[in-house]
Amino acid sequence: MSNLGERRKHFPVLARESVPSKGSARVAVVWHLPEVLREFGVDLGEVLEAAGVRPDLFDDRENRIDYTDFARLLSVCERKSNCDHVVMLIGQRTRLADFGVAGRSALCGGTAGDGLQRLVDYFNLHSSASTVSVISSGAYARFVYAISEQGMTDTRPFQMGAMSIAFNILQDLCGSGWHPAVVTFASRAPANPKPAQKFFRAPLRFDSEESAIVFDRRWLDRPLPPVDPSVRRHVEAEARAQRAAILADFPATVRRILRKQLLIGECSMDFVAALIGMHRRTLARKLERHGLRYGELLESVKGDVARQLLRDTEMDIHNIAESLHFSSAANFATAFKRWSGVTPSTYRLGAR
Repeated sequence: MSNLGERRKHFPVLARESVPSKGSARVAVVWHLPEVLREFGVDLGEVLEAAGVRPDLFDDRENRIDYTDFARLLSVCERKSNCDHVVMLIGQRTRLADFGVAGRSALCGGTAGDGLQRLVDYFNLHSSASTVSVISSGAYARFVYAISEQGMTDTRPFQMGAMSIAFNILQDLCGSGWHPAVVTFASRAPANPKPAQKFFRAPLRFDSEESAIVFDRRWLDRPLPPVDPSVRRHVEAEARAQRAAILADFPATVRRILRKQLLIGECSMDFVAALIGMHRRTLARKLERHGLRYGELLESVKGDVARQLLRDTEMDIHNIAESLHFSSAANFATAFKRWSGVTPSTYRLGAR
C-alpha cells in the first residue's frame, strides 16, 4: 500500500461543492442515540439537558444540531454511559439511508464508486461542518472524513463515530462481502480498543493524520441495483433545490474545499478557483467582500487542523508538519506560533 503522505491521485471535486452558513448536521446521523443510551440505563432527557441542547431534538430526523453543541452532546453521552466508545456503538446502527437526499442520491449511482462520489458531492446537504472525500492511490481507495468547522475543542468522538458510519456506507454500496484493508483515526485509541477491533475486523491505526477507511479500489466497480429513471430525476431535482438554498456563505464554501484539498496537498489559489469554476481574481474579489484574503483563510484552516492533531492524537510534531505540507518541523513551529501565540509543544501540553 502506498505511503499516505505521498502526493495522491484523487477523484475530482466538483464545482458544485458548497456549504450552508451554519456548521451543523442532521440529527438523523445519530438517530439511534436514544436507544443506545437506554441500553446503558441512561435517560435521554438528562443527557440533552446536561448538553444544553433542545429537548425536542430527536422528534424529527431533519432537525439540525450545531457541531459545537453536537460535540458537547457526544461528550455527555460518553460521560453518562461511562463508555469512551459509545459513539462508535451509535454509529454502528447508522446506514446510508440516514443521510437523507445525499444517501438517496448515492443509491442512484450506476456503480459503488459512482454512488460514493454522489454522496461526496451532496454531503454538504447533510453536514455543513465536515467533509468526506474519496481518494485513490494505486490499488487502494480511501474514504476520508474531516471536520471543517472552526473552534472545535474535542473531535475524538466524531472520528470514531464517523468511521463506524463510513464502514456501513461502504458495505451498503459494495455489499456484505466488502471489507476494509485498514482503518485510520485522527484521534487517540480508546481505553479499550477491543470493541473497535471486533467491529471493523481490520488493522486499526490510531494517531493518524486522517480518519479514513482504506479498501481495495476494485470494489468501486461493483454495479448497484438499477433505479427507475423517474426516481433518479426526482432525487436529483430535490438535491439541486436544497443546494440552491445554501450557497450564501462563500467563505465557508472555500474553507470546506481547502480542508478537502489539504488531504491531497494541492491548495494553490489557481487550483481551488478552478474547482469552484472561476478565475483566481474572481475568487479573491469574492473573499474580499467578506473581509478575507485567500492566504489568511488557508492559514486558518491549517491552524485548525494542526490544533486538532496536536490535541486529539499522539502524532509526532514532525509528522503533523509533514501532513500539513510544511518543508520542516521548524517552519511548522514558526507558523503555529504565529497562529496560536505558543509553540506546538506548549499548545499540546495545555490542551491535555
